[in-house]
Amino acid sequence: MVRSGLLLLIVFSLFACTSKKANLAGDEPVEIDDFIGSFKELKLPYLLTDTALSRKTVDSFLISKKIIQQFIPDSIFKHDFAKGTNPKYYALGRVPVKDGETYLFVKAATPGKAVAYILCYDKDNVFKAGMTIVPGSTDRSMVNEGGMDRRYSVIRNRNRKKADGQVIYNKSVYVYNSAGVFTLILTESNETVEVKEIYNPIDTLPHKNAHSGNYIKDKKNFISIRDGSKPNRALFFMHMEMNNGDCVGELKGELDYVKPNMAVYRKADDHCALEFIFTANAVSIRELEACGNHRGIKCVFDGTFPKKKDPKKPVNKPAKKK
Repeated sequence: MVRSGLLLLIVFSLFACTSKKANLAGDEPVEIDDFIGSFKELKLPYLLTDTALSRKTVDSFLISKKIIQQFIPDSIFKHDFAKGTNPKYYALGRVPVKDGETYLFVKAATPGKAVAYILCYDKDNVFKAGMTIVPGSTDRSMVNEGGMDRRYSVIRNRNRKKADGQVIYNKSVYVYNSAGVFTLILTESNETVEVKEIYNPIDTLPHKNAHSGNYIKDKKNFISIRDGSKPNRALFFMHMEMNNGDCVGELKGELDYVKPNMAVYRKADDHCALEFIFTANAVSIRELEACGNHRGIKCVFDGTFPKKKDPKKPVNKPAKKK
């Protein structure tokens, strides 16, 4: 009887030790399994609103910056928080997929802003992708929502009430795919489409090298190449609108030349990879790895773009002698 009781006590003690959650608020490193396991499991559907997100979150969900840096790339947060700001991070919950990936929901907040993210880890608990699902907004006429439905689709909603009472909405649906990215699969909106001039962020940079310049199909489909910091590098910006505007893509980055007429785009925190092949009058691009995080699902970054000739500079002729 005593031996049975002792055995039960040992089993109970072992269970208590293995079920103890890791302390995510400390600075001591933790294992990835403990990090993910410390997030409470959520039931689907799960929806977050910016109103709920702006409320104070209890400190028991706090994650220290050191542990965030241990398991989540800085690039996930840099678009929402300027360099030098120090948001606090909170574990909102997790959604495991049987024999598949695990999704984590994280909140990052400063006194004036709160943003929610979804992160995806594969079945081996390796980080694969992340995105903002509820952006921080100070516009009181705007309501932002984000979450996940029962089919593991990521939902982002934006609603705005106009002065006349009309509600303007925009809904986006994403899925995580085998390429390791969240891909946009559906958009719904009653917003009025406004035709805007496409902003080229590298347009005014130097373009003296042989392949530098503008490669244009039309106003909505072009590639700009500009001089890089080294002879074997170049900057590029590309914008495409295909299938009658049903698929839009845009990407800015740096190219590395692997041959005199061939350059590639690869980045450590981006699954997208592109190949650029230059001729005297054109550039052809091809996706080496899926770039679904930069374009719609119904198109790819492939094609040939003719090079636009630079306008000839006017020659100032000497004035004729009278």
